[in-house]
Amino acid sequence: MRLLVTGSTGRMGRTLLPLLPTEWEVIAPRRPAVDLTRPETLDALFAAHQPEVVLHLAAYTDVARAEREREVCWRVNVEGTRALARRAPGWFVHLSTDYVFDGERGMYREEDLPNPKNFYALSKTVGEEAARQAPRPLIVRTSFKTAPWPYPRAFVDQFTSADYVDVIARELLVLLRNLERLPRAVEVLHIATERKSVYDLARRRTPSVQPMQRAEAPVYIPPDVSLDTTRWQQLKAGWGS
Repeated sequence: MRLLVTGSTGRMGRTLLPLLPTEWEVIAPRRPAVDLTRPETLDALFAAHQPEVVLHLAAYTDVARAEREREVCWRVNVEGTRALARRAPGWFVHLSTDYVFDGERGMYREEDLPNPKNFYALSKTVGEEAARQAPRPLIVRTSFKTAPWPYPRAFVDQFTSADYVDVIARELLVLLRNLERLPRAVEVLHIATERKSVYDLARRRTPSVQPMQRAEAPVYIPPDVSLDTTRWQQLKAGWGS
């Protein structure tokens, strides 16, 4: 496989790249040589390497700052995704987020309609539509955290299916190994783990973390963005993974 990975220096990129099979040809460019907001750099990249699969990990992910830097966030998450998708020759695996949902009920399925509640979430929702301009789009909604927990406190009243980046990276590796076995009708997958509070997730690897309420956050925090991963679990079972 000739695999182009964007966002190779981000949390997921740094974790996933060492796990990829050595027989794969992995193209992992860095800025400023390749800039999602400058399409001419993408043209040169695709011409030079002719990737078979694009794994799009790069994104603007700072939820609070996105409210102040809306133009930058939009250029990366929407326009950058669209530019990549239009150049992808085949598979375009796009990492999205559980925040595309409003978080009012949780355990969202792939076919549930997004209802973003902040600008970051809006940009990722529109970015999903941009990803669909690729010949074989696959939108992966997920969420992951670094370990140890990077903050002194965690929400006791927000529920999630997120897990630590190393856990989700191993799931993405299973997906990449089995891309060609994926049914053609599948364009969206929820890849995550079980529903739990963010506080419970934080305490798994940082027992000293303290509780906090969503109301203390500077931006809207949805109460329950947990994902139903039944489709993903069934696919893995069929693959023997």
